[in-house]
Amino acid sequence: MACKTLSMRHPLPPRRDGHAADAALLARRSASPPNSDLASREQVIAGVACRIVGEPAANGAVVLHLHGGGYRLGSAKDWVAFASRLAEAADAPVILPDYALAPEHPFPHAVHDVIGILMELLARPEATPIVLSGDSAGGGLALAVADAMAPPAPLAGLILISPWLDLRIIAESYERCAKSDPLFSSASAKASADGYLQGWPADDPRASPLLGDLDGLPPVCLFASSAEVLADDSMNLARQLGVNGTPITSVMFPNVLHDWPVMEPQRQETAVVFEVIRTFARQVLGGIRPLCEGAT
Repeated sequence: MACKTLSMRHPLPPRRDGHAADAALLARRSASPPNSDLASREQVIAGVACRIVGEPAANGAVVLHLHGGGYRLGSAKDWVAFASRLAEAADAPVILPDYALAPEHPFPHAVHDVIGILMELLARPEATPIVLSGDSAGGGLALAVADAMAPPAPLAGLILISPWLDLRIIAESYERCAKSDPLFSSASAKASADGYLQGWPADDPRASPLLGDLDGLPPVCLFASSAEVLADDSMNLARQLGVNGTPITSVMFPNVLHDWPVMEPQRQETAVVFEVIRTFARQVLGGIRPLCEGAT
């Protein structure tokens, strides 16, 4: 019997029209390497083109990973190498969706895309445990989606890597870490947020999940760098989850780049991340029963 339809705390706002990307942004998108030498399978889920990396798990578990890129860059094909290591660590296949990018598709397009994928996965007769994962903006999107669900969220776990969680861009770490973070800055954050929000309030928890209720979440595995401008986003999240009793594994490294597990796969700190994920996945996926049984 199929699982029940995913329920939400509040109705999502409708999709909105955006505007065309400029030539510079289009050039940045096309410059990404295709990783064509790595194996992946193409599949459309809930109308969203996806790539699937890794072999089916014994218990049917899957990881749905949302790529970073400030809501305006990145694609599933560019994250295949990262997803291959994630699939090996989690011992489960990784689904990489090409969720809608801004400015052509502003908030809440990406939220709708991810929720639609989850609804289809959960509605399948063989529905099994799902870990929702994301890096950088994809980490913020993952938490926004999880928090938008009516608690308890029907997820086995959340994996967040250097997540961008507050689009108000007011954290002190934007200034404190300006010189130690060559990949992200308050200026690039503002440009990305403007393109994604296009007039929508930045304090909406579905865009800035750090401002959400954050109750009823599954166990969370959180990684960040103390040298990145988003450090305070992760530290504030860890504190909130600790206060409300959500199980959390939080790891913060010094002297590494923003989103280093994706950007610097050769680093020792990246290997540590995947070892922590391996342990986390065993904890949240091991022996868990299918979500169809007793779903509410």
